[in-house]
Amino acid sequence: MSEEGAPKATPTVPNITNESQLSGKAPNFGGGTGGLLSKAFLEEKYAITWNSPKEQVFEIPTGGAATMHQGDNLLYLARKEYCIALGGQQLRSKFKITNYKIYRVFPNGDVEYLHPKDGVFPEKVNAGRVAVGSVPRRIGENPDPVKLKFSSKKTYEA
Repeated sequence: MSEEGAPKATPTVPNITNESQLSGKAPNFGGGTGGLLSKAFLEEKYAITWNSPKEQVFEIPTGGAATMHQGDNLLYLARKEYCIALGGQQLRSKFKITNYKIYRVFPNGDVEYLHPKDGVFPEKVNAGRVAVGSVPRRIGENPDPVKLKFSSKKTYEA
């Protein structure tokens, strides 16, 4: 049992700055109609890495199925949304894999760590995380939009 006053261990954020530092094997994929867009070589592409306890078949967000390897996996996708869909809808919920990380890879090889940004998933509470767009009231305390209609205030500002 842990004590309530005991500090929680802070998750580590990877210190990866170059594409050559990303490690893992690409999942076995027979092919499909999707793939990296030409923008991936001109602007950016996204990489998702995870560690699997065993080989498992999963659905690729762009279409088709692939087999992840036991151990480290690395998959490049054209959009960040594809990585988040794969991580949230399949890796976390279906396979119970929570150690995935999403990176933005620039054409010059530089890498930016994207998700989870501070090492904790957004829906979890993290001490020190600043609330963005938070309004300190319950839904029942929201102002009536009709009363604010012709005023200069927006409903979220009142």
